[in-house]
Amino acid sequence: MSLSPNQIIKAICPELSGSPSLPVFVEMAAEVTDEGFFGKLYSHAVAYRACHLFSISGGGNSGNPVMGLGQVASMSEGGLSISFATNAANDSSGLDTTKYGKQLLALIKSRPTMGVNMAGLK
Repeated sequence: MSLSPNQIIKAICPELSGSPSLPVFVEMAAEVTDEGFFGKLYSHAVAYRACHLFSISGGGNSGNPVMGLGQVASMSEGGLSISFATNAANDSSGLDTTKYGKQLLALIKSRPTMGVNMAGLK
């Protein structure tokens, strides 16, 4: 049995599952997720991306976003200071800012990659 993105979202992100915006986030995620690349895990990839988009939009608090700015690294109270975690060495298009984006990155890394050997074409 293959799970749908909505079933996966219901299990991993109840905040999004109960949101009237669920179909919008699933559609946005599906539009930028390649079914050919993910194969059997396409529904997982769409679900993780939808949850990531929901988290960075300020919905829910499971990714610890503040106004969609990413993971909070530290907070102060007197004088108000908030620092956000960054990873300049990782070009992941912001996926590393939420736990759902990190799950999607792990899924991407788990997929086999193919290359083209141009040596025989000279």
